[in-house]
Amino acid sequence: AALALGATRWEVIRLSVLPFGRSGIISASMLGLGRALGETMAVATVLSPSFIISLHVLNPGGGTFAQNIAAKFGEADEFGRDALIASGLVLFVLTLLVNGA
Repeated sequence: AALALGATRWEVIRLSVLPFGRSGIISASMLGLGRALGETMAVATVLSPSFIISLHVLNPGGGTFAQNIAAKFGEADEFGRDALIASGLVLFVLTLLVNGA
């Protein structure tokens, strides 16, 4: 309706869509964060705590990204923390790509 009254597309988004959709956006973000944290803790609990690093992708061992982040973040030094944050960013980008497709 705002477009028909002469508002630009940006004005419609800024003055109509965002104010009325704010609660939905916030709740969706909180649900997504809760789901990600819950999945990470479930993965860290269920999988074995063996942290054997393997350079071969198809060989078992090493653990998942989520398991490594949850188990090693508190004990990591500066370089290790940077690597764990980078692996979390990789997980985030993969999630965006999968959900955006």
